[in-house]
Amino acid sequence: MSVKLNQIIQTIEALAPEKLAEAWDNVGLQVGSRQQSIKRLLLTLDITAEVVAEAIEKKVDLIIAHHPFIFKGLKTLSTDGEKGQIIEMLIKNEVAVYVAHTNLDKAAKGLNHYLALRMGLDKIKTLEPSNPALYYKLVIFSPQEASQKIIEVLGKNGAGTIGNYDYCTYRSPGTGTFRPLAGAKPFIGDLNKLSCVSEDRIEAIVAAPDLKNLIAAVKRNHPYEEMAYDVIALENGGLINENGLGKIGVLSQPMAGLDFIAHTKDRLGLVALRGAGKVPDIVRRVAICSGAGADMIGLAKARQANVLITGDLKHHDGQRALENNIWVLDAGHYGTEKWVTDCFRQLLEAGLPDACPEMIVAESARDFIVNY
Repeated sequence: MSVKLNQIIQTIEALAPEKLAEAWDNVGLQVGSRQQSIKRLLLTLDITAEVVAEAIEKKVDLIIAHHPFIFKGLKTLSTDGEKGQIIEMLIKNEVAVYVAHTNLDKAAKGLNHYLALRMGLDKIKTLEPSNPALYYKLVIFSPQEASQKIIEVLGKNGAGTIGNYDYCTYRSPGTGTFRPLAGAKPFIGDLNKLSCVSEDRIEAIVAAPDLKNLIAAVKRNHPYEEMAYDVIALENGGLINENGLGKIGVLSQPMAGLDFIAHTKDRLGLVALRGAGKVPDIVRRVAICSGAGADMIGLAKARQANVLITGDLKHHDGQRALENNIWVLDAGHYGTEKWVTDCFRQLLEAGLPDACPEMIVAESARDFIVNY
């Protein structure tokens, strides 16, 4: 099955848009063209010379990685160094590279959600919500004969979109009063006379980026010379936002702390775990953050987690866990993020059910940390 690379990118970014990525990150298409045809792709955590060689040997058209291959600005493409040699290999063999990193970490149904499900958690919520959208309630007052047109203008310009619904408005009838003064050109009524008009109050939610153009569009289509309207700031964005780092949820069946160690090893495919803090008698509420999530220790404690699963735990992180009376399990950076290949696979199979190219998981990808 062949599909344009742009279609693959759109499928991933429907769940994990680039705008979710941290400012310091570098995500998106790093090598290749969006118009390239993709028949076979390789999924990996990291891009190394070995991974690229494997992609070439297996006649792969695209590598999808979690960690950026090009992270900071390149000052040279000299092939005397490994980075330049890898780029040369990619270009010569027409292998594209696409990266979804912190945008996938923070996506509502991204890598951390996948890990939470893998750990068997229910009632999953975002541990640290971020990037909340700002919304407004736009209220338009319109003569009733113009209400349907106003509603159509609102919908066509992005107002009233809630989940999988659009054109969502609320209309309530009332009576408007006004008196046209000298210089006015009223749609209804006479100069210097008080008028009463049957009007509708039309309400719709609007995302902040759409507000200015939306008001201008409604004014162009509103019959009144001076359109009456209200703009009300809402808290909805912060309340409904599910994007952000980490997840927290509950086990359907609480288990003893020592049993939870075995459970974590089994679910994450690990032979060893590190830990810090006191092992609780019972584990029910679990927080998880892929990669390096020690910064979440205080937040996990505040959210009443019995344990935080993350990676890259340092000495003073362990001390902080002990002082905060929270158990932390270090499953390793690789141990928590190696599952990104399965996360990518599920995402693409769901988003491209009838046009999904062949997917291969890189066999040469590995943990760079060795336990002796």
